[in-house]
Amino acid sequence: MKQFDLIYDFGILEVIRKSWFIIIPLFFYWLSVNKLRNKKDKEENLIQNPLSQSKSFDTTKAQIIKYASIIIFVFLVILQTKKIYRTYSILNNGLKSIEGYVSDFHGMPSSGHDTERFKVRNVKFEFSDFDLTDFGYNNAKSKGGVIDENVYIRLKYYQSKDRNVILKLEKRK
Repeated sequence: MKQFDLIYDFGILEVIRKSWFIIIPLFFYWLSVNKLRNKKDKEENLIQNPLSQSKSFDTTKAQIIKYASIIIFVFLVILQTKKIYRTYSILNNGLKSIEGYVSDFHGMPSSGHDTERFKVRNVKFEFSDFDLTDFGYNNAKSKGGVIDENVYIRLKYYQSKDRNVILKLEKRK
């Protein structure tokens, strides 16, 4: 009987790990709100000339950043939600399975600028550590991944537009 170690299985932790960038607009929102709050506090503490009541350029910039951050955040959440729904839909409607030895292995260099490529029973797979377009396995050997020439693996995957995306990876002990 073949024993396998589970190396990768698509789930909520993977969604969180590959969705971190969504919080970047929230950071800019926070900065702009603090900028506006500080500006308002300074204005309240100063006795101002009635003729200088117009908004300053800095306040306008902070307002633009504030609203643009909200719009970008909502846009990113919608895109990620669509991607998550699509992946879960594929997961629930059945994946292709394959099992066998890795052949034609081409590792990604630790510096990047390439992809990791291999075949299992003449089915081609390709990924990069730096590609966050899907939730598939993308841990190159140079970054601690387990796929290597002549390793026996079992995969569950789906075919994307231009490549096969691994949603479950098991390696034989």
